[in-house]
Amino acid sequence: MTFKMKKIALATSVVVSALMLQACNDTTESTQVSSDSLAEAPATEVAKAEMKSLDVNVIYLDRRMLPPGAVLEVTLEDVSKADAPSELIVSQSMEPASAPPYVMVLDYDTTKIVDKHRYSLRATVKVQDQLVMTSTTSINPFAEGATTPIEIKLDRVAHNKTTDTVDNAAFTDTYWALMQLSGQDAKLGAEEKEVFIQFASEGNAAHGFSGCNSFKGSFEIDKGKLSMGSVAATQMMCMDDMDQEQAFLSAMGQFASYSVQGEALTVRNNQGEVVATFESRDMN
Repeated sequence: MTFKMKKIALATSVVVSALMLQACNDTTESTQVSSDSLAEAPATEVAKAEMKSLDVNVIYLDRRMLPPGAVLEVTLEDVSKADAPSELIVSQSMEPASAPPYVMVLDYDTTKIVDKHRYSLRATVKVQDQLVMTSTTSINPFAEGATTPIEIKLDRVAHNKTTDTVDNAAFTDTYWALMQLSGQDAKLGAEEKEVFIQFASEGNAAHGFSGCNSFKGSFEIDKGKLSMGSVAATQMMCMDDMDQEQAFLSAMGQFASYSVQGEALTVRNNQGEVVATFESRDMN
């Protein structure tokens, strides 16, 4: 009897020890999982902290609107090495649809910014991959005293032409900004947008902006002769004076001939009187 009791006591002791050992293991695993979770959380926060933003306003003083299809690009570059190309840190692009300023946000990785290196913000505008505007002042956004938002000013790029000949802009596929209508200087339309027209080389389709509304129609040309088909416009109402818009849409019905000299387009009626003059925005 005494021997059996000892065996029972020994077995009980073994079971209790096993349960205590398992409990310790569970506690250790739980502690490890909790520690791992805590270790992962700061890593995510650190990754987010590496990204910062630069607020940029791009402007230009020229009153002319950018043509459709223009692409504005702002870049942040490392320009520390004088004998090597600049290193691109980040770039951001947009297609402007209104007048400046153009507000952009550049998100950059702070780990790519090195103390004592020189950095520069640059802005360009291209139309069909041709540079038409660029910034000419070096701006270091990390310089002491730099303000936000950072303002970048664009200047138009002058394209070289020979003194003997002047290339004429193509009548079709050119952005023609209205300069004068019936002898009066053209005014900017809603949101400071230019009034313009474009004649497509394919399909004989015309489209543009008349000051408040967009319009589209058809046209025919033949050896300097020009005639417009029916023109349809959107039906928006603007707070500004819409007299010029109505006059411009009506004047299209008088288009009878055209001539291009350099960057200028002159349209006349059947009596040879000047109806409207335009200026090209897409000259090479």
